[in-house]
Amino acid sequence: MNKILLKPKITIFIFDSGVGGISIYNQIKKKFPEIYFIYLLDNQFFPYGIKSKNCIFKRCIKILKKVSYQYHFSLAIIACNTASVSSIPMIQNYFSFPIIGVTPVIKYSINKTNNGVIGIVATKTTLEHYSIKKKIKYFSKNYIIETISSKKLVLLAEDKIQGFNISLKKIKKIFNPWYKLKIFPDTIILGCTHFPLIIDELKETLPKNIKFLDSKIDIISKIQKIITNHKFLFSIQKNFILYTKYTLKIVKIKKYLLNQGFNFFKKFKIK
Repeated sequence: MNKILLKPKITIFIFDSGVGGISIYNQIKKKFPEIYFIYLLDNQFFPYGIKSKNCIFKRCIKILKKVSYQYHFSLAIIACNTASVSSIPMIQNYFSFPIIGVTPVIKYSINKTNNGVIGIVATKTTLEHYSIKKKIKYFSKNYIIETISSKKLVLLAEDKIQGFNISLKKIKKIFNPWYKLKIFPDTIILGCTHFPLIIDELKETLPKNIKFLDSKIDIISKIQKIITNHKFLFSIQKNFILYTKYTLKIVKIKKYLLNQGFNFFKKFKIK
């Protein structure tokens, strides 16, 4: 009897406190259409950006433990800059499966700027983390690096997914400090996975010809290396979304999320 050889399928687990990780999911899906996905929308703990480092760390551990107990997946992505800079090095020591985080692509930005002025927009917790401060200090020797911390942009991205119109005036107001600079940044790092979801509004609001950078290039590269160096023998051959709290917002965004290529949508309890 001839043996039937099954090609291994990969499942990636992605989680964020909101819909920001969908921007990461969409980029991975474009590059690797054969991969399956589990997405956890941890809306019970939204937003991560205002939580303490210790609080975020404990939450990430709980999520990864419980989801890995109930579902098979090949690797995990913490699709939140705040959670990643706060927890990734420690979390990776807790689990045997690969875990990837997203962080502001500061090093990559220096190869893109023409006027030497780089902007980073992220949450306060991300910008205040010692590793990010260290990178900014290092590259500030040769470049001007301006930062803006904004929770409002996160909320605007969440509003957009719910179907609300986004105020361009509100966006411009967030960036007012940069309009007072002698030279406006020509390269802007989107240091939150929510921000690519409002990239059209950012392009319409801010000066023309700005280069917007996010974590997708770094993430794709890391996934490619993991796929090359690991053998994956299992997969849940469906795409589905888990959420941690039933709210009116969940009802509003359900249709949008299912239209992104997910098969079903259900509640997942994490105490």
